[in-house]
Amino acid sequence: MNKQQQNSVMLFLASFSAIVAGQVIQSNGSSVMDFSQGVLTGIGIVGMMMTIVTLGKFKKRREQ
Repeated sequence: MNKQQQNSVMLFLASFSAIVAGQVIQSNGSSVMDFSQGVLTGIGIVGMMMTIVTLGKFKKRREQ
């Protein structure tokens, strides 16, 4: 596994962890906790999209 693949895997794991943490937190009506859930989920979604783009670029370079 080269460095590019390792970075992509780490980005995926961090994004997945952020999404899971955002979904596990219980807000109980707290605005701050709702905000925290939204931020964590948003960071996770953006990270997943970046993982897909990064892996797509890696695959495109490898095919050339």
